[in-house]
Amino acid sequence: MIRKMDHVIMVVHNLEEAVKKYEIMLHLTPEGGSIIETPELRLAMLPTKVGARVELIQPKAHSKKRHAIFLKERGEGVMGISAFVDDFEAEVKALKASGVKIEEETQPSVHPGHTLRLAWIPPEEAYGVWIELVDAESLPARLK
Repeated sequence: MIRKMDHVIMVVHNLEEAVKKYEIMLHLTPEGGSIIETPELRLAMLPTKVGARVELIQPKAHSKKRHAIFLKERGEGVMGISAFVDDFEAEVKALKASGVKIEEETQPSVHPGHTLRLAWIPPEEAYGVWIELVDAESLPARLK
């Protein structure tokens, strides 16, 4: 079951420029005041006062992952939405059993000390956007 809808995922060509614009337009600043670097991308999580967040992602030039492909094929903008789910295994199993295409992965570098478990439902299944399901139990306590 979905614990909460957490954030919208946006891909951009220039992360610093996007962060500056979101600060001016919506008064949002990166969590912890910093940009996160992973092997495939750079990202900034911009929290709101009520908990919803905007995730800005700039794929690295060498990346062949979904974010880079989306940016190349569709340009900047909303790539997907992210939901935190309870009983991740059961959710993934039920979706697969119902015929929904799912791509599973782990993400060890966004939250040091916490390897996130993710399941992605691709745009062809979800009306043009990726749906990211995050195992709520794999999150740092501050995000649960």
